[in-house]
Formats: sequence, C-alpha cells, structure tokens
Amino acid sequence: MSKYNLGSACAVISGASSGIGFEIARILCGKYGCTVIGLARNKEKLDRAAERIGDNFIPFVCDVTSGSERADLLKYIADHGFKPDILINNAGILPPFSHFSPEKEDELEHVMELNFHAHVKMCSAFLPMLLKSDRGAIVNVASSAALASLPGTAAYSASKSALLSFTQSLSLEYSGRIFVSAVCPGMTATDLFSSHEGASIIGKFAPSAEKAAKKIVRRLRRGQRKIVTGADAHLMSIGNRLFGTGALRFFSFFIKSVKLPIFKNTFYK
Repeated sequence: MSKYNLGSACAVISGASSGIGFEIARILCGKYGCTVIGLARNKEKLDRAAERIGDNFIPFVCDVTSGSERADLLKYIADHGFKPDILINNAGILPPFSHFSPEKEDELEHVMELNFHAHVKMCSAFLPMLLKSDRGAIVNVASSAALASLPGTAAYSASKSALLSFTQSLSLEYSGRIFVSAVCPGMTATDLFSSHEGASIIGKFAPSAEKAAKKIVRRLRRGQRKIVTGADAHLMSIGNRLFGTGALRFFSFFIKSVKLPIFKNTFYK
C-alpha cells in the first residue's frame, strides 16, 4: 500500500451537490487545493454547492446515465484544457425499503442504470485520460449493502455488489497504472434517505456526511483499495465473512424486530 498524492489534483465527482460527494469536494478544494468538476442533475443545488466551496469547484450539470450528457462533459473538459487525475463515481439512488415484487422490475432497472451501469460507462470514458496522468485514480462509492445484503434492498444491494466486484477487478487489471478504490460507507445522514418514510431516525445515530467524507479522504491518501466506514458497515462485513448466511438471517431478524416505519414494507405479508 502506497500513499496517494491528492495535492492540486484535478478531480471529477458525480453526485457532488450534496451528501458525501459534496463533502469530499469541499475537502479536496479547501484542504488539498484540488480543482473539482462537480456533477449533478440539479443546477440550483450545484450552484449553491459552488458558492459554499469556492472558485476551485466547477459545477457542471450532468445526468451520468445519459450518453449525450456524458459526451457533453467530455467535450467541456477537452475544450477547457482540464486534465483529470481522479474520477469519483458517487451518484446513486436508494429506493424506499420494500420487498421485491414483479411490479418492481422497472425500479430495479433504474437503480442498476444509475448505481452500476453509469459508473462503468464513466470509467470507460475517463480511462484514456486517467492513464495519461502520473497519478490516475478511480474511486467508486459502493455501500455497506455490497458487503452484506439486507431485506428490502434487493435492487440497491445488487447494484452496489456489482459495483464493488467491478471495482476490485479494475484494481487488479490496472495495478501499477491507475489507483482504484472501492468505498463502502454504512448508513450516513444524507439526502439519500429523503424519500423514505420515517427516515428521521437515520439522522439520530448515523454519522454525518462530513464525518464520513473525512474518513474516506484520509484513507484514500493512505492508498487503501477498499474503504469501509461506519460501525454498521464494519459489523456487516465481519458478520458476513465469519457467519455467512447466518449473519444475514440475524440482520433480517433484527430489522423485523425493531419495527421502525422505515422498514414497514420490507417483508412480504
């Protein structure tokens, strides 16, 4: 493991208008003098992020699931002479916790498109540029759901597990050429839960996005290729490794027992 130099790097971050993506961008710009091209779909939120972070943050409205908008991004980067060193794929969606049913097929496709396929396509688009950098890096933000699947998260867990596996393969394939890291945060108090009924409980015990981002950046500097943050993520990782499906059944039993509103549609009745 060798340290990664973040100083004055040029980074492209998706999902940069809020949550972990915003906090990582703020740290990179403020502490390490990086230039960050921040991506998100909402222009107003991006502009507010730019006001808070400062001149080193360049907002660019982009839906990373759109081929034409990804092409516009690449053209913008080329036209303005940017030379990206780091790609951080952070954009994602977490549907409300609910058991899978035939009616959820469209939802699954949408989640897979944003949480997995779009990140793969972003990696593909940026690889030629990153290979030209003497410190090219890809950071894919997966989830603790990639470490141990939970009931009510079939689409989300599948997308994040796929992203983790893809990232680990990239890390091996491009070893010595590009630094590749997978990030698996546990529950974090972000807008990811904004559509979830009863999600206020998350903010009472989950760490803030700022705290999670600080840990992620610190471990990126150490050159860690798999970054797990949050007590729940560590518990899920260790439990699954040691006890396999026994741990998954225990997690399921716990979720069913607590009877929180956020989990009310998790199990088929």
